[in-house]
Amino acid sequence: MPILSMNSDALQFIQLRGSSTVLKVMQRIGSAYMDAYPDIRLPLVGGGTAMGYKSVLDGTSDIGMAAGQMPASIEVWATRNHLSIQNVTIAIDGISPIVNLANPTNDITLDQLHDIFTGKITNWDRLGKFSGPINVISHDPQLGTYETWKREVAGKDYITLKAKVVNHLAELNSAIMSDPHAISYVGNTFLNKAKVKPLTVNGLAPSIQNIQQEKYPIRSKLQLLTTSSPSKEASNFVAYCLDPSQGQTIIKEMGLVPVAKLS
Repeated sequence: MPILSMNSDALQFIQLRGSSTVLKVMQRIGSAYMDAYPDIRLPLVGGGTAMGYKSVLDGTSDIGMAAGQMPASIEVWATRNHLSIQNVTIAIDGISPIVNLANPTNDITLDQLHDIFTGKITNWDRLGKFSGPINVISHDPQLGTYETWKREVAGKDYITLKAKVVNHLAELNSAIMSDPHAISYVGNTFLNKAKVKPLTVNGLAPSIQNIQQEKYPIRSKLQLLTTSSPSKEASNFVAYCLDPSQGQTIIKEMGLVPVAKLS
């Protein structure tokens, strides 16, 4: 019996590029979408939030993926070239400070995080339960997680230049697991409690309820980006991601906060 295959000419491709955090969500939603619409293909490429903005503006993707605000340099370039973007928030993620499993610290204040990541507090003994130099590990500035952390934790100050910068999740987990004095941060999407220990902030965990009520202080909007006049195919996929019975249900199943009210 012959195997039937779909004519490649009939396929519609929607290119997505950008944030690795949103990419992980799109893998789940995209798989369900392609099952429902077999004539659609959704190639996914990472590269970080900055790449998500740039790729939509320069036309190399149909939909960008972002977990942070547009970098200032790209915003200047877009303004100069009279280009604009539509930002659609599909979910909210919490970002947790993380430490080695052997670290006895369980909670930290937002002020203490500020002082640690800006280099004002350099020893764990300032927090009371532990002693030793604090080794700060941070993300690449091109990534949305960095942008959110910088904005919500460091504010107008700068992340300490002594911070070790990592580019990949495996490198981040390895750095924390091998160093009992290390501290970093990660979104709920990639948090692995078997490898690293998340700290509560001001006594609060980044639970769905605490994020929905805006009690947990370090929150990140996960967004899809399009031009001001997206294609029908791109618009339909974004609508699917926002559908309470489709994409938003998957988002909740992943432990993220949906933006739509679910029954």
